[in-house]
Amino acid sequence: MEERRSYSLKKKSIDIDKIAQVCSDCGNCLYSCPVYNAELVEPNSPRGKINLIKAILDERLKPNKLNKEFMFECLLCGSCEYVCTNGVEYLDMMIKYRNLIFKEKKIPYKKKIILYFYQTFILKKLGWFFKILSKTSLKKKLTIPGIDNINLNKSYTSDYSKDFDILLFPGCVLTYFYSSQIGKIKKFLENKGFKVALPKGLKCCGFPYISQGWEKMFDKLKTKNINIFSDIKFKYLVVPCGTGVITFKKYYGLNGVEVYELTEFIYKFIKDSKVNLNILEEEHKKVTYHDPCHNLKSLGIYKEPREFMKQFGKGFVDDKSELCCGFGGIFSVGFPNTSKKILDKREKYLKETGADIVFTSCPGCYMQLRENLSYDVKFFIELFD
Repeated sequence: MEERRSYSLKKKSIDIDKIAQVCSDCGNCLYSCPVYNAELVEPNSPRGKINLIKAILDERLKPNKLNKEFMFECLLCGSCEYVCTNGVEYLDMMIKYRNLIFKEKKIPYKKKIILYFYQTFILKKLGWFFKILSKTSLKKKLTIPGIDNINLNKSYTSDYSKDFDILLFPGCVLTYFYSSQIGKIKKFLENKGFKVALPKGLKCCGFPYISQGWEKMFDKLKTKNINIFSDIKFKYLVVPCGTGVITFKKYYGLNGVEVYELTEFIYKFIKDSKVNLNILEEEHKKVTYHDPCHNLKSLGIYKEPREFMKQFGKGFVDDKSELCCGFGGIFSVGFPNTSKKILDKREKYLKETGADIVFTSCPGCYMQLRENLSYDVKFFIELFD
């Protein structure tokens, strides 16, 4: 075994009090926040939540059940940061605040069970059960995925002795429900000449846990992933999920590793890739692209997917609404009514494009749109032959 690579496990220190004080209460965030626009209640706006945090930090208020619910009724989508003229680091502030106030023991029991269940072998063993539910009326109500799995055992990397260009981190949604997409991504990258490592045993990146105040579990998952990373020599960490990219960049301390979201990587290194024009089987069909919130609003990924979509010519209709789909991981489980209101608005704007096929590059958005709307929804990698 080669000498293990060393990665920093230091936590990023964030002064949430100072971040909160930067907010000028201007209200720009109200118009961009999908939760506020769905519920029209001031404490559900980013500005309202910041003022709650200020009041609690100043001890003018004590944490209680109501303001605790408001703090969790947030997608952490980054829409407010995207339009903020003062540069409030809202996502970092909310994550730090939740971990400060709502520690492991205070996480709602129902939510904790879901999070714990999410990272156990039980979920993989119940694939047959999800397949049955996906054929019932509960499918849309519970956003139950129509599981699209293949056996990846032959695709996993067993020999770590050689050097790799890419370590592919597929993430939870693709691993559990749409593993066929993982196979497509790996094959595409290898066909383009890259040596790709797909390690077995990778855990969740940990964002669902740290974002809900369960920092202890996040640290465990991070340590396990870093131990796997340390056994492999690779240059690029490619993640087909913007949320995972944010997590690795902000909370992992992966020194010497370049982290890329999938569309970003293909645009930078394989820009000449041709899309499969046969996707538009009929001339009147049109395609559009749904921007995942973290890709667009936190990572600034906008032109990258569109450069490939433009190959469809007049068959590509650009949706510039920049609207959230309402998934937000565990948010859609905890606040299903709000999630549906946000999705309904998203659907309205998709209809206005006149598109028949919707592409997206976020596994969560892919699940939300595919399982709840009547569109032909495709993952970004399906663009290519």
